[in-house]
Amino acid sequence: MADPDIVEIACARAWGVYLLINSGISDNDALREKLKHFIRMRCEAGDNDTELLAVEGLKYLKQLDGSRTG
Repeated sequence: MADPDIVEIACARAWGVYLLINSGISDNDALREKLKHFIRMRCEAGDNDTELLAVEGLKYLKQLDGSRTG
């Protein structure tokens, strides 16, 4: 089971940076839940470094950028 603290910290860091880069995104955008799910899955797979998870989360969000519709 993923450590909720690690997931929350990594998600908060990645989401905070993403919002700085993409100012038009709402704080409660649906991407945030996708990010949290992605980080939780990575954590359950054994990744427990919050910094690494945050970076991987940002990469994941960048991949999703192309699939967003207006």
